[in-house]
Amino acid sequence: MSQAFDIEISGDLVAAIPRIQDQAGYARSMAREMDYQNQLTVARIQQGHLSGPTTDSSLSVRTNRLRSSANASPSVILGTGVVSTIGSNVVYARIHEEGGVIQRTVKAGSVKLRTNKRGDILRHGANGKLAIFAGKQHKLFKEVKLKGGKSYTITIPARAPFGHGIADRLPEYTAAFEKVTEDFLGGRN
Repeated sequence: MSQAFDIEISGDLVAAIPRIQDQAGYARSMAREMDYQNQLTVARIQQGHLSGPTTDSSLSVRTNRLRSSANASPSVILGTGVVSTIGSNVVYARIHEEGGVIQRTVKAGSVKLRTNKRGDILRHGANGKLAIFAGKQHKLFKEVKLKGGKSYTITIPARAPFGHGIADRLPEYTAAFEKVTEDFLGGRN
């Protein structure tokens, strides 16, 4: 996921940061607070944006793979800031986040469909519209050839469940960082 969010505290507190005696301790406290807020954000993303129903900003659950893979990296102190990422290592997470187009071409092949003794294809479902596939153990089957070469396009809209989940919680991040700064300025670290 490539969307970046900057979380800034109010101007009065920013001006007071140089007065903090223990700058390294302050940075570690900010990193700890970011780790805590990231865990809350991951939970928000999982519950609010990866648990369905499918809308413009959320996905429904099919296999739970994407929802369970949402995670946050440990916070890292870089110069005057703290950096962390929230995302997923699932391959298809990016296309759901950013959207995209998939080009597919049907491959030629064949399928084995179960038949009765007369050679009629066995069917099930509403009004008997669905054929039943034959397995290795079935002796009565009919092999049906499928044509290939037909191309089609799948367009997946950008739902950005991670981006929306982080954006939902930006005020909580700001409030938490302001509280850590106020605590350090007041000597409560």
